[in-house]
Amino acid sequence: MKIWKRAAFWSFGWTAKAIASLWLSTCRISEFGRELEATYLKQNPGKGLLYASWHRGLFFLIYWYRNQNVVSIASASEDGELAAQAAKRFGWVTARGSSSRGGSQAYRAMEDLIKQGHKGGLVADAPRGPRFVSKLGIVYLAKRTGIPVIPVIWSADRFWKLKSWDRTIIPKPFARIVALFADDYIRVPADASREECESYRMQLDDALNRIMYQADHFYKNPAVSDPRRIEVPE
Repeated sequence: MKIWKRAAFWSFGWTAKAIASLWLSTCRISEFGRELEATYLKQNPGKGLLYASWHRGLFFLIYWYRNQNVVSIASASEDGELAAQAAKRFGWVTARGSSSRGGSQAYRAMEDLIKQGHKGGLVADAPRGPRFVSKLGIVYLAKRTGIPVIPVIWSADRFWKLKSWDRTIIPKPFARIVALFADDYIRVPADASREECESYRMQLDDALNRIMYQADHFYKNPAVSDPRRIEVPE
């Protein structure tokens, strides 16, 4: 990459951090179910967790888990470089690669860091969708590292929705944000077969789509104090 382009990407990362930090600091965040995360980390000192979410919420997730050395994968493309620069400014660790460019090396690098005690996060329907359908990558990471996956989703009472493949949502200034964790981890045994891994992948989809529905409908139900009480249609 040419020097001027590297400088431009570097500048973008710091500018994105400054703007996003100021913007999102105006939002009020309510968390539900995070005690699951706290309990695991307390009972397993020196170990991290695997987090799974949908690509639509990546903008806020990078800010929310800032300065925690969370490891994730960024595409090897120039668009991925922009995302990686922004993530690094928020204290994330990025392994570079994609399903078509250096993906296996990136997953191995991420796996090694997770085994060393880092948290790991993946937007499970990346890099190209279809949206709200996970890939097997996060399941295989859980299998190889022995670290459970915790599904997490956020939504807001006011946000912009982009016309991208993932329908990215960006909270508006002063929005109320709800962050919702699943009721339980997803643990994948080290000897799980491919068919069993597919079953765990479907379990992850069900968990993410369930809490996404609850998060999306929380502010539409002012009488409900906890989104986990919202009934989800079959």
